[in-house]
Amino acid sequence: MDAESREVFDKVLGKLDKIDNRLDGIDNRLDKIEDRLDKAEFRLDKIDNRLDIMEIKQNKMSEQITELQLAQKRFELNANKKFARLQDGMDAVEEILRINELIR
Repeated sequence: MDAESREVFDKVLGKLDKIDNRLDGIDNRLDKIEDRLDKAEFRLDKIDNRLDIMEIKQNKMSEQITELQLAQKRFELNANKKFARLQDGMDAVEEILRINELIR
């Protein structure tokens, strides 16, 4: 190999070394980005799990609210029936007192 060819190969090898160094730097940066993405993915998984738990709790509370609403309706119906019976009883007492002329 002559000196001129050797000089050209040395320049090419020098440029390839520079490119190799730059690619090593890029590779290191990509590794750091990958690590950061792994951490972000871990955090997102934790958030996803928490949201699943919150959804389960929300569904449970929704069922409890529905049960409470039904219990309230039953109470209202039962109370209305008892108040009607009480009013009927009071009407009967009032009528008996009128018959016996204790009230007018």
